[in-house]
Amino acid sequence: MTPEDALREIRDREDQTTEAALGPVPRWYLVSATLLLCAACAIPDYVSDSLPYQAAGIALLCALGVISNRSRRARLRRSSYTNKSGLLVLLMIGAMIAVFVALRIVAALAHLPVPSTIGAVGMALTWAVTTPWLNRAMKATLRREP
Repeated sequence: MTPEDALREIRDREDQTTEAALGPVPRWYLVSATLLLCAACAIPDYVSDSLPYQAAGIALLCALGVISNRSRRARLRRSSYTNKSGLLVLLMIGAMIAVFVALRIVAALAHLPVPSTIGAVGMALTWAVTTPWLNRAMKATLRREP
């Protein structure tokens, strides 16, 4: 085996590990997390003391994330990858919050009856659209790493 063949085999195995760890986002997770996120953020329109319900919704979201991550066939432990992917996650969360706040303000100014629900739907859709993008961006970040 030549050194080039050995390097090619190492890269192939790294790609296999990357795919196993960061494969496509499971549909069940995407759908259930989107619905749960929407419900948790829309609760203030329907319940006067909504904090316990929102906390329960966030706890369920965290549990879904743990279950989804545990179902992966491989785990990655690279510090520079973790830092770069953490920045991508923060950008996505920032976009979700911005969409929620903007839609909530516009709905309240327009005197619409359920402003939190409108913001929640926008935020949940932002999450559903950006999650596959985030997954692809994380794979690209990992593949560029030396």
